[in-house]
Amino acid sequence: MSDFNLPVAQSFDCMPEPILYVEGGLVQYRNPAAARLAWLPPVGEPLPELLEGETDATRSLTAEGKPWTAVSWTCGEGQLLRLSPVEEQPILPNDRIPFLLQRLRGPLAGMMSSGELIRTVLTADQKQKEEGVLARYSKSQLRVLRMLRLLELAALPEGELPYDYTPQVMDLVGLCRWCFHEMEGLVNMAGREITLKVPRRTVYVKCDDQMILYLVCQLVSNALRATEKGGKIVLRLELRRQRAYLSVEDDGPGLPQEKLACLFDPSRGGDGLRDIGEGLSLGIPVCRKIVGYHDGSILLRNLPERGVRATVSLPLYQPRPATVCETPRQIDTTNGFGVALRELSDVLPEECFHPEGMD
Repeated sequence: MSDFNLPVAQSFDCMPEPILYVEGGLVQYRNPAAARLAWLPPVGEPLPELLEGETDATRSLTAEGKPWTAVSWTCGEGQLLRLSPVEEQPILPNDRIPFLLQRLRGPLAGMMSSGELIRTVLTADQKQKEEGVLARYSKSQLRVLRMLRLLELAALPEGELPYDYTPQVMDLVGLCRWCFHEMEGLVNMAGREITLKVPRRTVYVKCDDQMILYLVCQLVSNALRATEKGGKIVLRLELRRQRAYLSVEDDGPGLPQEKLACLFDPSRGGDGLRDIGEGLSLGIPVCRKIVGYHDGSILLRNLPERGVRATVSLPLYQPRPATVCETPRQIDTTNGFGVALRELSDVLPEECFHPEGMD
């Protein structure tokens, strides 16, 4: 083992968090805390698929029904992995949040119906004259809807599934194309370019399609926030061994290492992608929960040149001959506006919400 000798290893023996050193694809060292976890391999064995990925990155994964955060560093010719258990409590530990959310939905529905009524009584000339006001009104409604959904998912205790979680056998290639179709026009209106790269074959997974669209929108929203006008975003699907790797990457400046290391830790300020006071900072922690519902993992890392890549790993599904592959459900959870428009509302320009575009 290069650059990782016995004295160095002994310094990790007393640490309470599981530590692994991996070189050549095999575990070369694990401390006593790692040895106590049955799902971690012994020395000389390869890493489980959940932990495979790039170095100098942070990822979230679910193992044996419990959520973990793993941070990796380059060490000589290998990598060090430190695992931390995620506290099994809501991101927002307040048992009144579901009640408050339900109470908020009533006034919001009244606002939205009033807005629609106003649009029906305005003449074409009046709509044109007040299009800026109407656009800001629509954008504000969608931003509130987005925050309500974030809070709803954040308030769920770890391991508890949302009431509307409905996993089905899906073709992930088709699902990626659907997500891309929902977002492409909006991303272009924001002055960025998004491209889709998927394999030319069917890829089966068992997932909730609305949750996957929600997840991809969250990651694209972060990419939009990280890039300037003219920036490029790539939605990519790849296969390695028995897992599908769905990634969103941007060509922005990347993230400082200290932010990268705490993205999944709600106790250290949420997702760490925004300035204080700019938003709820719940996007990445909620993405971690959605990935956990699907027995997957999520990894974020800086790209070698510039930009950030977020990669979601999902287990492949081997359907039986009689299994029916479902198409994406057309369920309206946004009062007629669409999931993509709602989830990107924080970063889209006002032009996306002008009355003629909303009809």
